[in-house]
Order: sequence, then structure tokens, then C-alpha cells
Amino acid sequence: MPRLLARYLAAGVLLVFASAGGTIWLAETSEYRYDEQASGAALMRDEQVIDELTNWAGSHTDWSAVGPTLLLLSNETGRRIAVIDAAGTVIADTAPELPRPASSTRLLDPLEPLSDPVTLEPQLHEGITGPFLLDQTQRDQLTGQASAVVECLGDALVDTTVWASGRPVVVGGEEAQDCGRAALNTPLPSERIALDELRDRTNACLLAADAPLVADVELDLPPSDDSAHLALRTVPASGDTADECLLQARIDQSEATTAPAVHVVLTDERGGPQGPLDASPGSIARFGVFIVVLLALLSAAAALIIGPTLRSARRLETAVDRFSAGDRDARTGLHARDDLAGIGAAFDRMSSEIAGHEASRRRLLGDIAHELRGPLTNIRGWVEAADDGLGLDDAALRRLVLDEARRMERITGDLQLLALAESGDLVLERTRCDAAAVVRELAEAYRARAATAGVELNVTTPEQLPLDTDPARLRQILDNLLSNALRHTPSGGHVDVEAAAAADGTVRISVIDTGTGIAPADLPRVFDRLWRGEPSRVRAGQSTGLGLSIARSLAGALGGTIQAWSTLGEGSRFEVALPALRPQ
Repeated sequence: MPRLLARYLAAGVLLVFASAGGTIWLAETSEYRYDEQASGAALMRDEQVIDELTNWAGSHTDWSAVGPTLLLLSNETGRRIAVIDAAGTVIADTAPELPRPASSTRLLDPLEPLSDPVTLEPQLHEGITGPFLLDQTQRDQLTGQASAVVECLGDALVDTTVWASGRPVVVGGEEAQDCGRAALNTPLPSERIALDELRDRTNACLLAADAPLVADVELDLPPSDDSAHLALRTVPASGDTADECLLQARIDQSEATTAPAVHVVLTDERGGPQGPLDASPGSIARFGVFIVVLLALLSAAAALIIGPTLRSARRLETAVDRFSAGDRDARTGLHARDDLAGIGAAFDRMSSEIAGHEASRRRLLGDIAHELRGPLTNIRGWVEAADDGLGLDDAALRRLVLDEARRMERITGDLQLLALAESGDLVLERTRCDAAAVVRELAEAYRARAATAGVELNVTTPEQLPLDTDPARLRQILDNLLSNALRHTPSGGHVDVEAAAAADGTVRISVIDTGTGIAPADLPRVFDRLWRGEPSRVRAGQSTGLGLSIARSLAGALGGTIQAWSTLGEGSRFEVALPALRPQ
């Protein structure tokens, strides 16, 4: 875990420094003024769209057929364009699925006067031609005349242009001959009608303003002056009032042939009023490099942090899968330097303990079967022999069968007691008692058996050893220890029982014998169920092999412990430690 934490901290510090450094780098190198340039470019594209739409409005009476023109303009400028009438109805939209923000909506009135960029005088947009718009036949006629004039002028030609109405204009030098320019500049009948109507409208305005009337309105086509779009003049020129009335007359005259005012929505391809990116290409490139580097660092950090952990997790998962499949020898193989080493060690301990428990369970089942098979085999043999008339008399047979039944009863009783003690279901009757008195009484009960076996039995206890315990279970523990000690001590030996209060707050009762002892290899198994050092004694009915297991389980149930020390050929020492009674 410390190594894992160190890797996390190292990766975190790396990312912090990388993020801080990248932010400083971007802040130092980004071109912040590019947003103004991008906005200016978008504004120019928007003005281009408005100009083209105004030109279109000058030659159409409504907007119903504007859709194809919008698509062409959208492809050319990269802008989303929508036209909406005064009632809010969408006439045409190149991207109807996008939002229409109010900030991106402009009012387009084709007849709104504009300021001339040079003279600053108000004028209509050049695309507003009104009734001066020529049809194709008229255009072809004037184009033929203009070609002849150009050919005639030769080097004296200054410039040529074509008005939005379709009229060609040829400009020659001041000293150039006419070459038919007078005829070219003579209004066509349709233009003459429009001029007369315009004169009448202008005079009506002048009359209302109490200003002098004009004699005529003419096309402004002087031989040596180039006018880029439809230009008109009053005859005679009567000053600002005449110009204003002429402009208003043109507006009134063009209403019938010009599309009405509409709202135009101009956004980018995402539906926003600005362009798709308000940053310079250099800034965008640096930002992309920063993102790529940061992702690379994140990947490296993830590999540094998660990689070893994932490897350890996979090894742990493999061990778990093997264990769940029945392989009780499955181990993770994780070392202290590996991630998840603590979990791996816990799993290995669990696997080892479960394997040990299963081996013990199998051994226990085998031992129980062995212990019960002996008496049953003997009983069966005696009964079959009696049936064949070869056995003992009935009294002897009954006695032998009864002895074997008692033996099986002891085995099953001990197994039941052991199961209750190990499961925690054993009923204890705790009471205040004197452990020294229990030891002395039990020793007196064994003196006759010790004397018969030629073994000296010594007891050393203080006058009183108060305990809060179950005296019957304590007597059962000591009974097993004394019984084993006398069984394994040869004639001439001695068994000592010592009881005393220890400094650690426990009462310790020891049973020490000078018997055969226990081999070092067998000592760890001495408390195992049905373990026995001398199988012959078990077969003789002297032991069930469960006494020490029961003693250990009972000592644990009473809150104590039991330990064993032994030297082969010299004897053994078994010591029970129980919590002493605390003074009131």
C-alpha cells in the first residue's frame, strides 16, 4: 500500500505540473486578438450575404423563390441563412434544425437608403432598379450598340460597365468622338416611361414642399463620366430638396417591383452568431498539442498506477478461480513488493487454513470410521461365531458386546461434546469455586489408580484459588490430563499436579509426568481429534483419542488456553491457564 500510494502521489504531482505548465504556455502563446479578426471576417461574409439578397430583391416582387439563392450563398460563405417575413413565418432556411438567436437576426429593407461611400449622399442600393430593369431583348439591343461604340473609340476608350438594370455604359476620353454614344445613351421607350413617372412623382413631392418643379428626370450618362450603377438627375438641378424628392420618388416607384422587407438570420454552422472557432489557427494547434500531450501523460500515469495493480488483481483472480474449482493448493504467489500483497497474503492464509481444515475433516471422518469399525467388527465376529456354535457362552458374549457398545458410546459422546464446545453451543454453568479444592479432590480420586500402576502422584496447590468458572468442565479438563499422564507414565515414575496464581492474572494448573514423552514432529498434533501416539492402546479400549481435543475446546469455552511441552523419553507437561477471579 505505501508503494501504491507513492505512485498515486507521483502521478498526481506529474499531472499538476503538466497542467500548470500547459496553462502557462497556452496563456503566453495564444493570439487573443484573433477573435476580433474572426468576427470581422464573419461580418464581411454577412455583409456579402445582405448585399446579394438586396440585389435579388431588386429584381423580384416577393421572396418565395429565394431558396436556391440562399443555398448558393450558404455554400459560398459558410454561413447559415434564414429569411423570415414580418409575420414571423420562415420563408426559406438553409439549416432549419439550428436555433435562430435574436442577436443574429437583422432587418433587411431593400428600399432603405444608403450613404454613398464617397459623397455620403443617400441613395438606393445599386440592385434596386424598379421599372428600369430591361428585358433580354433590350439588353441584347444595347449590347450590340455598345460593342460598336467600343470598337469605334479604340484607344479613346476609358471604361465600360453594365448597370444592374442591364444597361451597358461606355466611357470615352474628353476629346473622343461620339462614335454612337449619344444613340446608346438615349433612353429606351420603357426607360422613358419610367423616367416620366419618376418626374411626376418628384414634382408631386416638390409641390408639397413648395419647391420649384423640375422639367424632366434623365439618366445620368455624361459622355466622359463613369457611373457604376443606375444614376438619375433632375433637369434643371434644383438643390437638396429636389434630390430628396427624387430619392423618395424612386422608393415609391420601386415598391411594386421590389421584394418587401424581411428578417434575415445569419449564424455559423452550429447555430451561433460567431464563427466556428474564435481563435487563431496557431492557438488551436497549440491547444491540440497540449491536449494530446496531456492525454499521453494521463495514459502513462494510468499505466504507472493501475498496471501493477491490475497484474496483481489478475493473479488474485486466477487463484480465486482455481480455488473455487476445487484446487485447494491454489495460491496467489504475490510478494511483499506487489500491489494487493496484503489481500493476496490473506487469501493464501485462508486457502492454507481451509486446505488444512479439509484435510483434518477427511482425517477425522477416516478416524471415526476406523474407531467405530473396530467394535462393530468385533461384535459381528463374535455373533457369527456364536451362530456357528464356535463362540463363547451367552454370558461371555453379552459381556463382550456390552463392553464394545460402551466403547462406541464413549466415542460418540466425546464427539458430541467436542462438537458443542467448538461450535460455542456448549452450556456452561459458571459459578465461584475454588480451583485448588477441585485439583485436590481429583488427585485423591486418582491415587488408587496411580498406586496400582506404581506411579507416585504429587499435588502442590495453595490453600485457595478462587475462579469464576464451570467446576464440572474444569474437572473434565483435568481428568483428561491426569488420565493421559498416568497412562503414559511407566511404573516407578511420578506425576505432579501444580496449581498457582500467575502474575498475568491467570490461574495456571500444570500436569507433569515422567512418561515416554512426545516426539517433536508429533507435538503440534497432540490436540488433534482422534490423534494417538500409540494406536495399540486405543485398540485395547484405553482411549478414544479425543481427550486432549476436548480439553482444549473446554479450556477455550471457559476463556482459557492449554499448552503442551514434551521431551521424548523424559516426560511431558500440560498447562491449563484460566482467567483468575478479580477481587471485588
